[in-house]
Amino acid sequence: MTHRASSFLRRPLVTLLLGTAGLLPAALTTWHAASAQEGAESAWQARQRVLRQLPSDESVLINVTQREMPASPDILNLGRRSTRALQRCLADNVDAALRATCASLLGSVGDKAALPTLHTALEDWDAGVRHAVIAALGRIPHVSSFEPLLRLFQRADEEPANRELVLDTFGRLGHVKAVQALRAELRRKDSSFAWTAWQALWRSRHLMAASTLEQDLAFALASGNDALVLAATEAAAEVRSTALSRQLIPLVEHPNVEIRNKAVYALGKIGDPTATRALLARLPQVREARMLNNIAFALERLDPKAFYPAAKQLIEHKQAVIRLNAAYVLGDVRRPEGRPWLEAALADPNDFVKTSAVVALGKLGAPESERALLPFVDSPNPTLREQAIYSLHELSGGKRGDLVYDRLFPSRDEETRRRAALTLAKQQDPRVRDYVLWCFLFNQCSSEQVGGYLLKDGSPEVVDALLTSFARGLGTTAPLLATLRPPGLRPVAQGLLELGLQRQDAFEIRDALAVLGAVGDRDTAARLAPKAAQRQLLDRLRFNVALSRLGDTAADARLLQDLELAPDDWLPQVVERLALIAEPAARQRLRGELERRTKSDNLALAMAAAAILLRWDPDAGVHRFLAALGAPSVQERDLATRYLARDRRVELTWLLRRALAREGRPSTRDRLRSIVEQRG
Repeated sequence: MTHRASSFLRRPLVTLLLGTAGLLPAALTTWHAASAQEGAESAWQARQRVLRQLPSDESVLINVTQREMPASPDILNLGRRSTRALQRCLADNVDAALRATCASLLGSVGDKAALPTLHTALEDWDAGVRHAVIAALGRIPHVSSFEPLLRLFQRADEEPANRELVLDTFGRLGHVKAVQALRAELRRKDSSFAWTAWQALWRSRHLMAASTLEQDLAFALASGNDALVLAATEAAAEVRSTALSRQLIPLVEHPNVEIRNKAVYALGKIGDPTATRALLARLPQVREARMLNNIAFALERLDPKAFYPAAKQLIEHKQAVIRLNAAYVLGDVRRPEGRPWLEAALADPNDFVKTSAVVALGKLGAPESERALLPFVDSPNPTLREQAIYSLHELSGGKRGDLVYDRLFPSRDEETRRRAALTLAKQQDPRVRDYVLWCFLFNQCSSEQVGGYLLKDGSPEVVDALLTSFARGLGTTAPLLATLRPPGLRPVAQGLLELGLQRQDAFEIRDALAVLGAVGDRDTAARLAPKAAQRQLLDRLRFNVALSRLGDTAADARLLQDLELAPDDWLPQVVERLALIAEPAARQRLRGELERRTKSDNLALAMAAAAILLRWDPDAGVHRFLAALGAPSVQERDLATRYLARDRRVELTWLLRRALAREGRPSTRDRLRSIVEQRG
């Protein structure tokens, strides 16, 4: 372009500026007047005004600034009613920071209706906005996002952080083409994103043939990229294919201590006997306890005949720390072959080694060891003495309570005394009732540790102490009292609720409602009814849960509506509140609608409904989760895994163990086994 042409093109702009110069004073006057009027509205008032308009006016966020923008929790409180306004904000607001905020909120809400707007916003001029959009698409995974994300990834001028986030999102889409793109990136020479590509592939591994996954794992194990190799060793322990042994065995000598240990652990899980020689060769060179333990566990699994001679050498080693860890390993292996060496270790000159052997013998469960342990009950070493008593108690099947009570419970050391009391509480020993009650009421013992003991005791002394503490505001007593339902509980809970409402104390309100839901009556329901329209979703849920437990069918409808509209990020908290409904009649009224929602196309809603039913009835509810763990959708599998991780009940663990024994689908079995092992 010539200088003359460029001057010509600039001329209309100059003319326009000169022409409007005379209007500037009037414009400034108008702006000042508007500012003065704005000054009459505080920032808080402005945000509240925008928040009120947000559900009904989709354009309300187009022209807002940071000053008027409502807080993110307030917007999320509206749930899916905020989707359209957030879409317009992302498309039309000129403030990049606000566009990024709106994109992030759309991801938290999880409404698939926002996908077209998010796809368009991948072309936003601001890299930070694009990053927020990519993250949102990862939280609302859908196959339609693959092509626009791929185009963005292929742009040479895209920010590296955004390209890396695209790969992570590919792993969430559950799309075969996304898997192909990830495999290509994993193998691309000098890729900066190899680790991210592998992690994303691992998330989508059920879409790959077993042989293909093994090929990718073998490539990652041999890559020389420490981060990638470490991730691959962890994956190999879950896949457990003997085809990976060839790549894992050399890693036993890797200079990175984490890789060494994870490789040995994986070899032990795989159980390939060809690794035995390499592990035996490594054993005399070990200089760290963790590696010693990992090799010992691996050898015991691979070749017990080779393991026990090696273990004997270790428990007779010149260094006490090696002998100590050898005793620990023999205890955790829990095989009777180790008993003679452990009993021999009781004569070790080092008290730490002797203590390790004492603990290990308790784990073996062989009553024959009682005679060898009895002399240590009178040991001058308090730690050795304590561990000997507990091992004897364990070997007797919990029948040495008198020994624990006489020798350990009177201790002046509080830790020793508490452990003794908790041990005896498992046998429902009435002699420690006063201590257990004190321990609980002064927050030294948790409800998980002693709640069952106190409920089974149920004596007037226990009930009176719990009720008095509840009246004084100790909320941890609420679940126990809701189960015991002693006389006089209702008025105490009503008074606590009134106090909580006056002070706007969310914890007092929560605890009072937990009790009133279990013991309330019509008067309570009438008092709670006006509170059922609370503005905050989670507060509203507390009141409606209590009303539902009292038989209010209108509260049932409100609970289901809030479940439908809640942002995806808040659904776990919604589940926790609805899981509190214990009354059979209330559950029966809600069950049909919840079961219908478990089949919803909205997977976040479906798994939340399934999680509520799981909490109510694990035997019936677990089947929906087993189906989800084998589903084609990455999102459904991930949601099922997360909800199972949040529910730590022992009865559910046993159900999952039983399901694992019957599971025939390889990818589902691997994931289920990982879940079960993490539960312990």
